[in-house]
Amino acid sequence: MHAVNLHGRKPARRNRLLVAVSTFALALAGSVVMAPTASAAPVPGASASPTSVNRYGVSTVTLTLDGESSTQSTPTDLVLVLDESGSIDGGEFNQLKAFADDVVEAVADDGLFTNGGRAAVVGFSTGAHTVIGLNNNEATVRNAITGNPQAGGTTCISCGLNQANTVLGADDPARNQVVIVITDGNANGGDPTAAAATALQGKATVFAVGVGDGVSQATLETIASGPGNSNTFSAGSFADLAALLETLVAAVSVPGATNPSVAVTLAAGWDLVPGSVASNLAGGSIGGVSANGFTWSRANLADENLVITYQIKHEGAPCGPLPVNSSVVYNDDENAVVNFPPVVVTVNCLPPVADAGADKNVAEGSSVLLDGSGSNDPDGVITSYAWSGADAGVGTLTNAGNAIATYNGLDDGADAVTLTVTDDNGLTDDDSTTVTVQNVAPTLTLTSCPIAPNAVNTDVSFAGTFTDPGTLDTHSMSVNWGDGTTTPVPAVSSPVGATHQYTAAGIYDISVTVTDDDGGSDTKNCGFVVVYDPNGGFVTGGGWIQSPAGAYPADPTATGRANFGFVSKYKNGASVPTGSTEFQFKAGNLNFHSNDYQWLVVAGQKAIYKGTGSVNGNDGYSFMLTATDGSPDKFRIKIWETVGGAIVYDNQLGAADGTDPVTALSGGQIVIHKG
Repeated sequence: MHAVNLHGRKPARRNRLLVAVSTFALALAGSVVMAPTASAAPVPGASASPTSVNRYGVSTVTLTLDGESSTQSTPTDLVLVLDESGSIDGGEFNQLKAFADDVVEAVADDGLFTNGGRAAVVGFSTGAHTVIGLNNNEATVRNAITGNPQAGGTTCISCGLNQANTVLGADDPARNQVVIVITDGNANGGDPTAAAATALQGKATVFAVGVGDGVSQATLETIASGPGNSNTFSAGSFADLAALLETLVAAVSVPGATNPSVAVTLAAGWDLVPGSVASNLAGGSIGGVSANGFTWSRANLADENLVITYQIKHEGAPCGPLPVNSSVVYNDDENAVVNFPPVVVTVNCLPPVADAGADKNVAEGSSVLLDGSGSNDPDGVITSYAWSGADAGVGTLTNAGNAIATYNGLDDGADAVTLTVTDDNGLTDDDSTTVTVQNVAPTLTLTSCPIAPNAVNTDVSFAGTFTDPGTLDTHSMSVNWGDGTTTPVPAVSSPVGATHQYTAAGIYDISVTVTDDDGGSDTKNCGFVVVYDPNGGFVTGGGWIQSPAGAYPADPTATGRANFGFVSKYKNGASVPTGSTEFQFKAGNLNFHSNDYQWLVVAGQKAIYKGTGSVNGNDGYSFMLTATDGSPDKFRIKIWETVGGAIVYDNQLGAADGTDPVTALSGGQIVIHKG
């Protein structure tokens, strides 16, 4: 409330603690007088700063209430009743008028005229008169006060009260009606003060101000609507009236709210920061403080702006635009309805960062670990991992719900696998890695190859199995029989096998290749396949060779002359050849003699036969002799232990069994006889 000095100058404005009063009651002479005072609900406001925070961030919430006094909220009619009796000298009367002027200015500052209020002035002494009737212009009323002359005479307080009653007119429930009576003496003897006061108090709130010691407290309480210092005021002299200005005007401009309270309950996702609740008005109290809210309360709220601040901290979930307050409940004794606007603070939670790891290579039929443990959440924790996207034609995933999953390669190809991570706020992120499944060739095993010699034009067969870790692969097979014939098989599965007939005698190598649909293959050879023609030619030979170094492993340095003689042929209808073979290497003290033959192959100018024999009279040896009839004739003999395979002699050591001989005869002859 503005404090105004008697010379019309306003000191600095300060907030007053205005008591919210809805009714004034006065018990005088057994009667109760009611005077209505209306008020409006405080105007609320709410905001937060900042309005956007990170997860676990803090924002400051501000609630405001713009309170009003009765002169602001409800049109108020104010009547000043001034004592003009002769007991007041001219100087004192001027002080009285200055005080009355200050009162009008102060209530104007409180909004009396701007909110539809009016003011009037009544003077009384022996009688009473209206200085100015109810008027809504501040300047007009103040000018009337300044220009009012003193009447002089005795003190008829009832006259002043009755005149004020007349000026106010009929009781209007929609308006506040207030009367201030200022006097320096008691009423004339027999003055019906009480009756006049009772009539006036029925529709107006009456305040009584006594100046000096010529007026009793009893008279003041008779005039006023209530006893004691609520409605009565005293000044030692007219010069002291200025000290009553603020208190008197505060009593006239009654507060708009009595016992107001604001109960704040925070919404889910927020906690109250301990010790952060504060308000700007003295006399307020804060109670019921918990993580979920608090309650502010005060005895009254008038023409003043309440500011309540408190800090809220995000609990970590959820995110996005979040209401701050679950409820803000206002209460006062006037049952005012106040609805605070909602406050929303946006919480910017950071999503997790998925890391599916480096690209991986894996062979068909094998597995590789996919490591997503490098994923992180910058403002929380990752709660779930989900690997997906494996192509069923390339690979599969296991442990797909873990940070580290297993990728199982099925077939060659590049497979993009995605890792999705979810944090404790439900936010997600994806990252992909490429798994390249590399083809693995099938593995072929020949389980059965021709071992015994086979006659021409008879079935020669092989059998085998194969495996392939690429479980989705398909396979084909190709068989090279070694005689210029190749058999393709477009589609095969394990086991495999094939049959062929040779039309010419010879030593052949069966080559089997299994190929998968990705181009991977494996080839295995049967090796030495003997095909003979029992009706074909035969071979004879005799002479000597120069045995090379290394031919005799027992003494690799041994060289020199080695003599030989042999004959090998099929008798009519026989499946096993007959004949005899002798070989002597004196440098190695080696004397070999054949015991029997197993097979003979004569093909063109080349003959190969195999059998068993003895070395230096001891059995248990096998041999193979290869001879060519040419220019020059050439000879090779390989002798080995039948059990264990240790080489005893081979003048072409290390060469494959079917290789043409390279050692030319130093003497003698080899003849291929046609059949």
